[in-house]
Amino acid sequence: MSEAVSSLGGMSETSTGAPDDVNAPLDDPRWTVQWADGPVPDQRRLRPLIGHGGPVRAVATAIVDGRPVAVSGSRDNTVRVWDLATGGQLHDPVTGRTDPVSSMTAEVLSVATAVADGRPVAFSLHGDDAVLVWDLATGRAAGEFVRLVESDVLDGRRVLLALGADGTLHVGDLLTGRRVAAFPSAAGLAVLDGRRVVLTVDDVDVERTVRVRDLGTGEQLARSLEVVRTVEIDGRVLAVTAGEPDPEVWDLATGEPVETSSAAAALSGGVDRPGVTTVTVVTGRAVAVGLDGEEPRFIGPLALARQNGALVRTRARETAVLDGRTVALTAEADGTLRIWDVTDDRQRVNGMRVIVAVAVGASGEAPALRSGPEQDGDLWHRISGRGDGPSDGGGPVLLTVEQDDTVVVRDRATGKPVGPPLTGHTGKVWDVATTVVDGRPVAVTAGADHTLRTWDLTHTHEDGPARTGHTGTVSAITTAVLDGSPVVVTAAADRSLRVRDLTTGQPVADPVTGLEGEVTAMVASVVDGRPVVVTAGSGDTLHLLDPVGGEHLGEPVTSHQGRVLALAGATLDGRPVVVTAGADRTAAIWDLATGRPVGEPLTGHTSRVTAVATAELAGRPVAVTGSWDKTVRLWDLTTGRQIGGPLTGHTDWVTSVATALVDGRPVAVSRSRDKTVRLWDLATMRETGEPLTGHTDPNGPMVVTVAGARPVLAIGQGQAVRFWDLATGREAGNEYALPLPAAALGAAPDGRLVVAFGPEVTVLCPAAG
Repeated sequence: MSEAVSSLGGMSETSTGAPDDVNAPLDDPRWTVQWADGPVPDQRRLRPLIGHGGPVRAVATAIVDGRPVAVSGSRDNTVRVWDLATGGQLHDPVTGRTDPVSSMTAEVLSVATAVADGRPVAFSLHGDDAVLVWDLATGRAAGEFVRLVESDVLDGRRVLLALGADGTLHVGDLLTGRRVAAFPSAAGLAVLDGRRVVLTVDDVDVERTVRVRDLGTGEQLARSLEVVRTVEIDGRVLAVTAGEPDPEVWDLATGEPVETSSAAAALSGGVDRPGVTTVTVVTGRAVAVGLDGEEPRFIGPLALARQNGALVRTRARETAVLDGRTVALTAEADGTLRIWDVTDDRQRVNGMRVIVAVAVGASGEAPALRSGPEQDGDLWHRISGRGDGPSDGGGPVLLTVEQDDTVVVRDRATGKPVGPPLTGHTGKVWDVATTVVDGRPVAVTAGADHTLRTWDLTHTHEDGPARTGHTGTVSAITTAVLDGSPVVVTAAADRSLRVRDLTTGQPVADPVTGLEGEVTAMVASVVDGRPVVVTAGSGDTLHLLDPVGGEHLGEPVTSHQGRVLALAGATLDGRPVVVTAGADRTAAIWDLATGRPVGEPLTGHTSRVTAVATAELAGRPVAVTGSWDKTVRLWDLTTGRQIGGPLTGHTDWVTSVATALVDGRPVAVSRSRDKTVRLWDLATMRETGEPLTGHTDPNGPMVVTVAGARPVLAIGQGQAVRFWDLATGREAGNEYALPLPAAALGAAPDGRLVVAFGPEVTVLCPAAG
C-alpha cells in the first residue's frame, strides 16, 4: 500500500519521486473527469467567482481595457467587478450608503453596465432608491442618479435642479454641467420677496430645525428661535420664543408677530399646546415651526409654496424627456451634473447599449425638461433588472431558470433547449447575463449558494455515471493500492469510512461506520501485510482501522500532543510509522505495529506545528514540518534530531507542506497564510526559484502528483484546483472548477488526482490537450 497522504488541515503528500526523464518537455495537460461519486462538474462552467458573503442577486457584463468582466451585486450589500479570464476581482468591493442613524448599509437590488463617452461604467440600484455610478476601469464612484425637480433660469443661468437619494438638492449649470450649489436635507422650494429659496431640515437634532437659503448664493436668510411655550388664546395658537431683551410671540396661523404687550398675557394665561420646538423667521415673519420628533410644518407666506413647490421626498422619476428623448441625470464625484441619453437602442458595443452625454448649445438656451415615462428597453429598465435577453453569437437565445434550479439555454424563436441543462448550482439561481470570453459565448449565472458560475454555451460533454456515496461532507481522503488495484479511502461527516476502486468507481468493501467525531487527517499504511488506515480528529487521539474488514485495530492511541493537526506516513528501519504534528509545538513518531512512540518528541518550533510530510534524504527517512512560527524545519527520523537551521522566508503562518523529487533532488513545498508557495532544496537547505503568488486561500488542500511525466503541485483554491510545474514554477494546464470548495486532494497512481468537495468525490486524469 502506498504511503501517500492526503493534504487536509495541514496534512501533506509523501512523494514517491519522479521518473528519470523528469526533464522531458511538459505537455499541456487538460484535466478531465474519469469518474465521480455524484454529479459530474459541468465542463461548460469555466471557473467560479468567489468572494461574496451572501447570495448573488444580479449580474451584468462589460469590456474593460479589452478584458471581459462581470459586475455582481449581492445581499452582502457589495458590488464587485470580476475578470472573467482569471476569475479574480479587479477592484475592492464597493457599497451603497450607510445610514448614520441605523448604521445599516443599503442593499444592492440590481446592476447594469454601459459605455459612457468611451469609458465602461456600472450602475447599481440600492434599497434606499439610490442609483450609483461606478467607473469600471478604476473601481471608484463616478456619481449617482438624481431625480429631476425642474429646469429654470437662476441669476441669468439656465440651471437644473435635481434631488439625490440622500436628500441633497443639486443645482447645476445646464450649459457647463458644473454644479452651482448643493443643499443637503432639502425639503422644499419657494419664492420669498422675489428670491428663489430652498428650505432645508437639519435632522441631526431633536428640533429638526428648518433653514431657508438663497438658491443662487446659498446665503442663509432665516433665523431659528427656540420656543419656550405654546398656548391657545381666544382661538389663536401663539408661540412664545426666547428673545433678547424680551420674548417674542408669533401667530402660528398667519406667521405674523404679535404685539409685545401680549407676551405677558401669553405667558400667564391660555391653554398650553405642547409639541412646537422652534420657529423659523425670515424678514420678520415666521415661515415654519419645528415639531417635536415630527416633520416641520410650514406656515404663513410659505404655506402655498409648500403645496405647489415642495420637493417630493418619496420615490420620484430618475428620468425626464429632453427634445423627445428620455434622459437621466447624474451628479458625479467631481461635482459635474451629467445628462445621459438612455433610449438609444441602435448602437451596441459588445452587446451593451451605448450611452452618450447630451450636448447643450453655446447660446445657453436649452429646451425645458419635463417628467416623462421610462421607455421600453431603456437604461432604467436594465438597472431595474428588466433588460433584454442574451445571444449566443449565432442567434438569440434565452437563459431560463427551471423548477429544479438548473439553467437551460433555449432558442428564443422555438423555446426548445439548446444543449443539456447547466447543472452545478446548489441553490436558487437569481440572475443571468451573457458575454464573450476568448471568442466563445458564455453565460454568467448567480445563485443562492454565494457563487457566480461561468458557462461555455457552445461546449458539449457527456456526464459520467452517477454513484451513491457519503451523505455528509467528505472531510479526509487518501489513496492506496489494494490487491494490485488503486483505491481511494474517504472519511466524511456521516462518520463513515469508504473505499472505492479508482478504475471502476465501485465500492471495494462495506463502509466502516461509527467513527468518533469528524476525521480531519488520515494516512494509509501496511502493518504485517494487512492494510491499515490511521485517522486523527479534533482531539489528541489516533485510530487504527482495517478499511477492508471494517474493524478497529486495538485501542485508540493517545498522543499527549494536544490536538493532532497533521499526519504523514513513513518507514523507519523497516517498520511502518506515522509522524504527527501537534498543537503543543512538537512533532512525534509512532510505531504502527505497537501503537507506541518512537523516541522523544521532535522539539524546536516555537508555535503549533500545523503541517508535516516525509521523504528520503541521502537514503535516510526525514520529516518536513511547518508551523505558526512561520518556519519550515527538517528532521532526521532515525535520530530524532533537527537537520540544520529553520527554513525562513514566509511572513505568516505555514499552513501546509509537501515533498517531491525535482530533477532527481528531494524538495519540500510550503504554503503560507502570506498567500505564497515556496520551494526548498532539502540537500542545500535553500529556497529554489521565486515564490508562487496569488493563492488567496492559504488553508486549501495541497498535494504533489505527476502530469506529463513531471512532478506537479495541485492546490485547492476555493472552488477550483490549480496546477503548478515544480521544475519550471509555471502553471501546468487548466484550472479545474468545482461546484463546491475543494476539501481534500489525494495523488493516485498514473498521475490521477482524487478531489473531495462537499459530499462528493471526483477523480481527475491529465490528458494532452
